[in-house]
Amino acid sequence: MQDSILITGVSSGIGLATAKDLLHRGFRVYGSVRRGAGETQLREHPAFTALQFDVRDREAIRAGIQRIRDDGARLVGLVNNAGVAISGPVETVSEEEYRRQFEVNVYGLVAVCQEALPLLHEAREAGFRARIVNIGSVSGYLTSPFTTIYSASKFAVEALTDGLRRELLPFGIDVISVAPGPVKTPIWRKGREQTAAFENNRYSNMLNKLGPYTEAAEADGVAPEIVAEVIYRALTDERPDPAVLVMKKGWIAKLLRLTPKRFQDKFFTKRLAENRRY
Repeated sequence: MQDSILITGVSSGIGLATAKDLLHRGFRVYGSVRRGAGETQLREHPAFTALQFDVRDREAIRAGIQRIRDDGARLVGLVNNAGVAISGPVETVSEEEYRRQFEVNVYGLVAVCQEALPLLHEAREAGFRARIVNIGSVSGYLTSPFTTIYSASKFAVEALTDGLRRELLPFGIDVISVAPGPVKTPIWRKGREQTAAFENNRYSNMLNKLGPYTEAAEADGVAPEIVAEVIYRALTDERPDPAVLVMKKGWIAKLLRLTPKRFQDKFFTKRLAENRRY
């Protein structure tokens, strides 16, 4: 029986790259998709099964987990990758958008963990390694202006990762955060399209910076395949680091995190003026 991994959000970016990587390494992969894009690219692989669910839909998640159970699969890993990035000033971002940010990135992650954990416990009790990998972000370490709501959700992911790991330690299930910095994925194009919160208000002067700022961040990003490699190690290493930051010049983010808040304020203000993130 193949070891099986459930990955949420495999239609593009990190999720798609991770699914391909794990399939290549001999795992069976169950991947959640909302619109079928990931299924289109992966469906011909005999070890891939698409599960149609949105992480905000509890009943659909349960149906997906039941499919894994019905298949008799041994679920040894869960990769909580599904996420959205809402940008805009806190003052003007809509309630619908800031609620969606947490419903997907935080509450959806909790829901998938709760539904998948019985299968992970079964694998562990049968003598197999069981892991949960939560995809965080450098935005869960540091907060840049105009991605504040997204950053708040990723800080929550870090807290959930640490707390859940400590709760599951007695049962032998490890929980790990893989936190990428900028990654070359469609999330940047989507960010450039999120302009409503900047329009016709005191922040409108930021509109001409939004494109160059996100383009510069994307250009300096790592390939999703690099993140996929880190996720594989988190799932399989004997004793993985519980929190891994994956980005170019990650030492800057780690050092900046330790500096006084007023210094960070000046740093991010200067970087924003220069159309740079870090």
